[in-house]
Amino acid sequence: ERQPGELLEIDVKYVPGRVANRRYYQYTAIDTASRWRYLKVYDEYTSYHSIRFLEEVINNFKHKIQAVKTDNGSVFTNYYLGTNKRSDVSIKTLHSLDVFCRERNIIHYLIDPGKPAQNGTVERSHREDQEKFYDRNKFRSIYDLQKKLKCWNMYYNNLEHCGLGGQSPNEFLANYSNK
Repeated sequence: ERQPGELLEIDVKYVPGRVANRRYYQYTAIDTASRWRYLKVYDEYTSYHSIRFLEEVINNFKHKIQAVKTDNGSVFTNYYLGTNKRSDVSIKTLHSLDVFCRERNIIHYLIDPGKPAQNGTVERSHREDQEKFYDRNKFRSIYDLQKKLKCWNMYYNNLEHCGLGGQSPNEFLANYSNK
């Protein structure tokens, strides 16, 4: 049985359509033990935003994060890009997210290329966001989107999950802390 913070899956979802003529990106982190989630929308999708997002997750999650798992997108890793494909390992330069994780003693796992099911918890959560949030809401502005997304995530973290014995992620974490 996993402990809270043992492994968080992180991914990015395009916010469907445009909000006030701009494209936005939803970053998602989900703790695989408790299903607790943190969501944030940015107007860019860069390594800088990936680090900023993980910093926010660290500040908002009450447990020490031991490991994160991401796909192989360039905002998370450069492992499969450019000079890193070379057989000469000494050439490798660490991605800024890997540096950030290493400085905080967080292991950064990568899924195998083309295998999104290996990040299944966050993928399922994105499907739920699409069906139960994006398909049912319209947004007048980025502030409207951020406000509604925050409410949706608070609702999600208080929703009972079968995999948690009928507890919500927040209840699971509260009860875990009391053990």
